Amino acid sequence: MTNVLLHLDVFDDLKLCRKKGWYKSLGQEMPRICRLLNQDGRLPGERSVHYIKLVDMQGKIFHAGINLPNENVGKQKGPRIIYFRETLFLCKVLYIGGHKDKRYDDSYKQVELIENRFGGGDRYVPFTEDLDFEKD
Repeated sequence: MTNVLLHLDVFDDLKLCRKKGWYKSLGQEMPRICRLLNQDGRLPGERSVHYIKLVDMQGKIFHAGINLPNENVGKQKGPRIIYFRETLFLCKVLYIGGHKDKRYDDSYKQVELIENRFGGGDRYVPFTEDLDFEKD
């Protein structure tokens, strides 16, 4: 079992997706995604994020596509999740969104976003089943 911590800005990412009308069922799928991370510490189809300059993060930052069956959106055009696998027993979710978000689509902005969210140990909340991912 892996402990999953969510950066507080992930909730803002979900709020932005709802506001813009991107990936409307992403909030409903977040508990399932977090349970998968909690169970295995990894997601299907994960790939390393490149261009990370911080040595502590190299080889430990991954992104994966998310399948949204309710929206008929597959992994290729669907949302993305970026997470940091600190140890076998600790995983931190840093970003949720996708290619419709300019911060994710530009690799320079993406790396800057990830590196900014990486620090700040008090900016994380542990995943629990009663977290509300659809609040505004």
